Amino acid sequence: MRILLTGVLWLCALAIQAQAKTDNTVSLKDPLYLQLYGGINKSANENLPWSESTSYPFSYGAFIGIGSEFSSLLGWRAALRFNHNKSRNVQECESDEPWGWNNTGLFVDGTFDVSDIFRKKERTKTPLFNVKAFAGIGAAYTYSFDQVPLSYTEPYSRSSKLLPAVRAGVTATMQIAKRWRIGAELSHNLYEDHFNGVAAASPIDARTNLKIGLTYLFVKYERAKKPVLRKNRLRQCPPLPLLAPKPEDTKLRKIQGHAFLDFPVNETIIYPKYRKNPDELARIHKSVDSALFDKSIVITKISLHGYASPESPWSNNVRLAKGRTEELKSHLMNKYNFDTKVFSTEYTPEDWGNLRDFLAGNRERKVKDNFWYDNQAYVETPETPEIVLNYSNELIRVIDMDMEPDAKEEVLKKVGGGQPYRWLLKHVYPGLRHTDYIIEYEVKPYPVPKSRQLIYTHPEALSLEEMYKVAISYEEGSDSWLDALIIAAGQYPDDETANYNAACGCAMKKRLKDAKKYLQKAGHNEHTTYLTQVILAMEGEVNWKMENGKLIILE
Repeated sequence: MRILLTGVLWLCALAIQAQAKTDNTVSLKDPLYLQLYGGINKSANENLPWSESTSYPFSYGAFIGIGSEFSSLLGWRAALRFNHNKSRNVQECESDEPWGWNNTGLFVDGTFDVSDIFRKKERTKTPLFNVKAFAGIGAAYTYSFDQVPLSYTEPYSRSSKLLPAVRAGVTATMQIAKRWRIGAELSHNLYEDHFNGVAAASPIDARTNLKIGLTYLFVKYERAKKPVLRKNRLRQCPPLPLLAPKPEDTKLRKIQGHAFLDFPVNETIIYPKYRKNPDELARIHKSVDSALFDKSIVITKISLHGYASPESPWSNNVRLAKGRTEELKSHLMNKYNFDTKVFSTEYTPEDWGNLRDFLAGNRERKVKDNFWYDNQAYVETPETPEIVLNYSNELIRVIDMDMEPDAKEEVLKKVGGGQPYRWLLKHVYPGLRHTDYIIEYEVKPYPVPKSRQLIYTHPEALSLEEMYKVAISYEEGSDSWLDALIIAAGQYPDDETANYNAACGCAMKKRLKDAKKYLQKAGHNEHTTYLTQVILAMEGEVNWKMENGKLIILE
């Protein structure tokens, strides 16, 4: 056994030295592998000399292991072992029959691929034979001593023990299939001995194990690459007819927005220079100005819906929500000379719905849709702290309670000792004080020369038919022609005709990736079927021929 240990240590040193000289080693590494081995053990006894090893009794065992390699030479392995060990009784025992016990051990080994030391680097095929040396540490649990009917003159223990252990050995395997190896392993194990007959004898118990078994390699199979078939590609797109959109009888348009105006506590008057009001008013004015870019445009309706936050008494919040909504209405009437008849106002005294959405919606910066404050420069809503996250479900439960709003507010203040409420009051409640507005207006029809300008500056004012007329007013295939088709599809993203025309334009300009994107939303009809065939022919994916200027797919 000393010779075995010395040999293993020598092989380890040789492997480490060879690892440093990677120019002479193979680049192949063993993948993750699973081992299942079984075999025999031969047990030493502290009262028998090494020279009598042939007299040691045989026993049996098995192990399951998993391992891999860091490089072509160095690797690791973890193994769970079970051994039934036997010892021959010693002179102090009155019985001369062999007796046995069990141990279960877990080892972690470092492995050293001895075979790869001598292989050439240029070799790429998996080698048929493989030899690994290993050394490791672990622990073994010994038990079943209570079934040993012995009577020693020296005291001994029958207690089960968890014992430290070391081992070293060599594994030799042969490849029998792409994923399988058959092999044998010889190892020598040293345990701290808490029971091996006489407690007064040697504290070390030695076991030699010979196992045979199978190794399964988790090899990734590479799928064979399909040969690339170079088919004849259609070089020139055949004529593709554009479809004329249906006319729009009345061109009604709508602009929506959200105003987060600041008011002094308990006031309903808009102060244009107060806090963030200059930016908010400028944003509202920009929305109205966008609708009124043409003096002939008629505003048909302006809807205002004001909201207040829940922290004040309900009666006061009714006054604030209603008064602040009317104040914004008066501001717009005075600035733009709107008739009061175009306004429609409503209010929600306490915006519990958006407070609940904030708590239930992963605490993002939003009130509804995709905004919290439209201007991301506002910092009123920082990252939600843990105290609010931890109590979010409890806060939502209170919000959902069927009770008077003022009483609900008092219950909300007590959740989590009041800390969540104080954070919400400071960082979320300001966003609940807002007014949603919708501006509806009617736009007159425009001739093609004017539409050519508006398609770049105010495309929302044009109907799809007007954009189509702009496109066909340019030379087919020109940049302006394609711009008009693409802008139309962007302004009317769900319209099948707009997407079909844009797909045709991109195909004729050989922008096939864009053409397929628009074609996905162009519906299913004879026109889209033919366009799909044209794109496939231009990509070389089908066999085709041209006949009388029309593409024909060959079966």
